[in-house]
Amino acid sequence: MNLHPTRSDRIRSFGKAASDYTVGRPSYPPEAVRWAAGGCDSALDIAAGTGKLTAILSRVVEDVVALEPQHQMVLRLRGELPKVPVAEAVAEALPVADASVDLVTVAQAFHWFDEERVAPEIARVLRPDGRLALLWNVRDQRVSWVAEINVIAGSDNSHATRARLRKLRGFSPFEVRKFEMVQEMDRHSLVALVRSRSSVASLPAQARARVVARVERLCDEH
Repeated sequence: MNLHPTRSDRIRSFGKAASDYTVGRPSYPPEAVRWAAGGCDSALDIAAGTGKLTAILSRVVEDVVALEPQHQMVLRLRGELPKVPVAEAVAEALPVADASVDLVTVAQAFHWFDEERVAPEIARVLRPDGRLALLWNVRDQRVSWVAEINVIAGSDNSHATRARLRKLRGFSPFEVRKFEMVQEMDRHSLVALVRSRSSVASLPAQARARVVARVERLCDEH
């Protein structure tokens, strides 16, 4: 029984967690998406998952294409957003023509990429004045039960990646903005959120059940 999943195990786990991802994962602040996409007519949403960002992006940008490497996620995404073109593809090999989009977006996923391979690939598909927008939802640990969720399910894993992005090869320095958002949750959606985390989804069934039991105890205590 492997209680210490590898990085590869964790990446593959998202496919089997597609349903939990849809129920538990938060969306993104519309004002953040408008800020990132302002003036863009076309966008490529990479590692789109079940379409949390794609749904908002498609209301802001006229022409949106979503790419996602996990087959189960692709099926869920097509069901959620039937009018958005979706393809199964990895970020390191984009099936898109050179200089063909104004905006590339990556939400909650850039830390999974091979940055040495993906940076020139994204630069290739962007038009000369195009932009790359990276988004993460970061939990507010000032709230006591949220801090406890971090202990149970693992802390936000984007900090190290965001620190490195001060200088990404081929791109100008990033402008950083923070937006606040509240996600209303019940017991069911909170459990789904935790189960959708790769650190939990990649565990054996008995270990996952123990994590869920801790979340349910947390709900009872709060």
